[in-house]
Amino acid sequence: MRFTAPVLHEKMSEIFSSYHIHPFDVHGSLIEEEDGYEVTIRFSANFSQSAKIHITFKQAETPDEQVISFFKKTAEQCKTQLIADYYKMIKL
Repeated sequence: MRFTAPVLHEKMSEIFSSYHIHPFDVHGSLIEEEDGYEVTIRFSANFSQSAKIHITFKQAETPDEQVISFFKKTAEQCKTQLIADYYKMIKL
């Protein structure tokens, strides 16, 4: 994602960092399709959780409210999962 859609990657990083989520806690990838990209964001301790969205090429160049909302929702899910994983780890 960093090289294929740098503006999109920057926006994702900006939103996730506002939730205090480090870039190494998530893995974002793109699959190019005929009319845009399928964006997949994986997170959790072993990256088993994921969120997907289909965006157009234009949205990748200038993220709109739909893309920003997706990143915020996913960041909230990621933060919740990381907190749950942390509490599981300290109970061991």
